[in-house]
This record gives sequence, C-alpha cells and structure tokens, in this order.
Amino acid sequence: MNTPLKVAFFVYPSAFQAQGGGEVQLLKTKEALEALGVKVKLFDTWSDKVENFDILHVFGSVKDCLPMMEVAHRKKVKIALSTICWYSWKSAAGTYGNLKSKGLAMLRHSAKEIAPFLPSRRKRMMQISDILLPNSQSEASQLQRYFGVTPNKIRIIPNGVDESFAHATPACFNAQYPHLKDFVLCVGRIEPRKNQLNMVRSLRNTTIPFVIIGDPVPQYQKYYELCRSEATANISLLGGFPHGSELLKSAYATCKVFLLASWLETPGLAALEAGLAGANIVITGEGATQEYFKEMALYADPGNISNIQNQIRRSLALPKSKQLSDHINSNFSWRNVAEKTLAAYESILTV
Repeated sequence: MNTPLKVAFFVYPSAFQAQGGGEVQLLKTKEALEALGVKVKLFDTWSDKVENFDILHVFGSVKDCLPMMEVAHRKKVKIALSTICWYSWKSAAGTYGNLKSKGLAMLRHSAKEIAPFLPSRRKRMMQISDILLPNSQSEASQLQRYFGVTPNKIRIIPNGVDESFAHATPACFNAQYPHLKDFVLCVGRIEPRKNQLNMVRSLRNTTIPFVIIGDPVPQYQKYYELCRSEATANISLLGGFPHGSELLKSAYATCKVFLLASWLETPGLAALEAGLAGANIVITGEGATQEYFKEMALYADPGNISNIQNQIRRSLALPKSKQLSDHINSNFSWRNVAEKTLAAYESILTV
C-alpha cells in the first residue's frame, strides 16, 4: 500500500484498570505492527473519529465494545475482532460465587450448546466483524460451533511472547528475595478465573514454596482476601510486578515450576513467558494450552486440588530443559504475530 495503513485499537472501558494478558497482547501487537510500518492508534473516544481509520481492531469479545463496533459498521470501516474467548462446562461450573451465579453461568453455556442460532450481543459482535482473530484452532472451532461463524471469516493469530524473557537470569530476583529457592510460581491477576484459591489449597501446609505474583482485580477483593487467609507459611503473595520488568523476568528464570491451573487459558501469556525463560510448566488442560505447549508441559485439572498438587510434584522432579524454550522462541514471537495480523488486515481491505 502507498500510504500507511491506519488502525484503531479498541478495548472495553475497564480493561486497563487491572491489566492482564489480553492487555499485554494488545500493546505488544501494536508495537510489533508499528515496526512493520502500520500506524496504530489507541482509540480515544473523546477525540478520535472511527471513520478516520482503515480498520477498527477490537480486543476481547466483551459486550461493552459492541456500540463502537456498530458505529464502525454503519460507517463502513472494516472491523477485526481478536475474540480472546473460551466456553466450557468446567469453566461455567467453576464460576466463583453463590449457587445463583453458578446456575446462571451454566444456563448461559447451555444456551450456547443447545441453541447457537439464538441472537446475543456477543454473536452480533462476530456478525458485524469482517474478520475474527482467535488465538488457536480450538478457539476457532468454538466460534463456529457456538456462534455459527463460517471458517472463511476466521484467521488464527497465535499469542506472542517477548524474546527478552529468553535471556532472563535469577540474579535480580535472588538479590531481592534470597530466601526463596526452588519454588513454584504463579503470575497473573488474582481473580476467580485464574483459580489461585485452588492453587493455594493444593500447596497449603506442604514444604513446597509457592510464590504468587499479581494484584487483585478490584471487583474480586474478597476472593483475594480468601486466598491470603488460606495461605500458609510456605506461600508468599508478593503483589504485582510491572510487566516486562527485570524483576518479573528474573522470577520466571528463578522458579523451578510455573503453575497456571486456571479454569481456562487461551493459552496463558504468563506461561509462554515462563516457558521461554526456562521454567517447567504445569498448566490447565482447559482452553488452547495443549496446542501451544504440546507434550512439553504437564496438565492439571483446575477443579481437582489433589491433581494440581500431584502434577506440581511430578514437574518438580523433572530437570529443566531448553526444549520448551526453543519451541516458544521459534513459533511465538511478536514479529510473527504482527506479520499474520497484517496479512489478515490486507485480506479484508481487498474485499
């Protein structure tokens, strides 16, 4: 193209109030696309006009994004949607809260299973998008099954990881936390979906050091407090570390096992970072994890506390290996993500 492609990145309003993997995906995709010559703007609802862009790229199938997508659709601006979603009975059943909350989650999933033709705001988001960009083949299959999306509307864009994590060393973390050795590490926002409570319960009152890095999501403060109250002397909650900081990279390089027994992951950006830094991985089997980590990780059942502990013990007994790090480095660079994303953009602009 003779003039630079202009893309507006858009996300639901509260996204960056508790930054997680989806927000990192957005920012790193922006950085990598700009390196390829694409003009990317974080859309400002106060001053930007959607018609001044070639593409509106929305991150996350969150219904709060629909009104802006409708505006773009009416103004004939192309829409790309990074869906970042996963649906399963297990994650619905694992919904945090009372029986009513769990029942409503199960009811919503039942509706998707039994009547995918029914209208919904999330289905409307997918209908008016020109292209959908799931992170995996399994996520793509769900879009077809639950929302009636045709395969020709889908381009799989893997999640990426910053290559700098491959060069991390234990020095920085050891200097600040010299008492923590051969520990199990979990990194992520503290919230029910990440399932830190069951991870705490799997390791409480053991001799296995367990380190949790992450801040609580504001609406789940009680969940965070419950995690703290059940943590025993072997469990350390260190709060959040800035993403990309030397201390976070060093934590990945220092731990023996990285644990992410969430209710679902697509596929878990922190696990990619930890794997690139050389950690052994124990991760949920729910979501797209097996497409990324294959036989190079151990998989845990997020609802089974004994199973989580058993998989951790198995992983602790294994030596660290470069096999997973090399696999991640070869397949999931942000440049690779940007090149695939740009090709997806170009495919809808020529239609």
